[in-house]
Amino acid sequence: MLADVDAVISKFPVHGLLPHISDSESLYILASRLRYVPTISRTQDLVFQRLWSRQLPVVVSNVHEVLQGDWSPQAFIRQYGEEQVLMIDSRYKKPKKVKASHFFTEFLRSDDERGSIIKLKDWPPTALFADTLKPYFTAFMDAVPMPSYTRHNGIRNLSAHYPEPPKPFKSLKPDYGPKLYSATEDTTGVGSTRLHLDITSAVNILVYSSRGEAAGAIWHIFLADDLDKLRSYLRAKSGDTTPEDPVHAQNIYLTQPMLDELKALGVSPFVVHQKLGDAVFIPAGCAHQVSNTAACIKIACDFLCSEGVARSAQVSAELRQEGREDILELDNMLWHAWASLRVTADRISTSTTGDGLTRKQRKRLKQRQDVRARDDRARRKGKKVENTGNGSARPNHIFKCPHPICERSKRTFPVVYGVFSHLNESHRAAIPPISCQLQYQGLGVVQFKERYFEFLSSQS
Repeated sequence: MLADVDAVISKFPVHGLLPHISDSESLYILASRLRYVPTISRTQDLVFQRLWSRQLPVVVSNVHEVLQGDWSPQAFIRQYGEEQVLMIDSRYKKPKKVKASHFFTEFLRSDDERGSIIKLKDWPPTALFADTLKPYFTAFMDAVPMPSYTRHNGIRNLSAHYPEPPKPFKSLKPDYGPKLYSATEDTTGVGSTRLHLDITSAVNILVYSSRGEAAGAIWHIFLADDLDKLRSYLRAKSGDTTPEDPVHAQNIYLTQPMLDELKALGVSPFVVHQKLGDAVFIPAGCAHQVSNTAACIKIACDFLCSEGVARSAQVSAELRQEGREDILELDNMLWHAWASLRVTADRISTSTTGDGLTRKQRKRLKQRQDVRARDDRARRKGKKVENTGNGSARPNHIFKCPHPICERSKRTFPVVYGVFSHLNESHRAAIPPISCQLQYQGLGVVQFKERYFEFLSSQS
């Protein structure tokens, strides 16, 4: 079934253009040999896909530049101060239920004033983020990179194909987030988030840091292939002979001496210094831990993709063996994804004519041909064709979309602004500012494509 899902997904277009296709191979070599974390821009969808297919952690930088809204503690106090949250305080064993205003007021105090480390985990804990923090949900979904994987309606997010029941029935789909995580600086070195691994893949965006642009958190992410060696080391280190999995137990934070011992055994993690606006992508089944170097607010969202579904199945089976609840329901997810994608693929197939054009494209082509035929008749009769300014006359120059998906398309644009609008709306590709778009006026198809790719390269 998974092969069928992959085959169907491959028929759908990739959003965005690739400035340097060779970059993915260079980044892979650095990652596999030196444990260098690939860092890319949010427009490099194809580079991401090539790295993600190898299940490497990836960082997409500068997401805060497109993230709308105020994500500061003060904003949450103003808008959601009366909401009840569970505050974890290092002085106490059990979480304490407090108002959000109380937590974020303490969050803003200095470590000396507060006298402890506090955390807010998985907010909202049971309700949906989309219901409780609706404006922030919308802003997050609009800005989250690699939307075909991470958005709730992303074509490559297999959980997006789970059917919604009619109202008033409640959906049985597991909650994939997003969720808000907030914690002060890890001054004791015991870890803001201890070593663990997740069933699904995830993306984690740092939206607020008390240190501004400086790194706010340090991540250690281990490849899934190193998991057996990591577990053996942890068992030997603790002398624990119980069947409990030392990673699933989530009670260990690897200190630097322990990381050095692992390195001597041939196990080295990827180290990420997460800055404001950095989106950290963690593949399913990769053990990881986090230590805040500043007071931070992060938003994380899980997603299920074909590249990581085998690892998801493995982790799900491990949790079941330990008597934990199977919250993923992987078989159901795959079935609904296959059914949804098959229906969508059939619709695309039936809406395409024998010449490779959709009905809409054929209609536009016929309209252009009718205009040209009318102009030709007017010329033969010696009449002047007037340009009415509404696009009815044949333009002096035409533009073609340089995106690879439109390579065989016969669609053209009479004005330069039209092709850039199409690139942005249809392919979600980066485009030059309006003030710079006139520089493309009068360029031939090849010259236009070359200049546009130069612009993309400058953005990467």
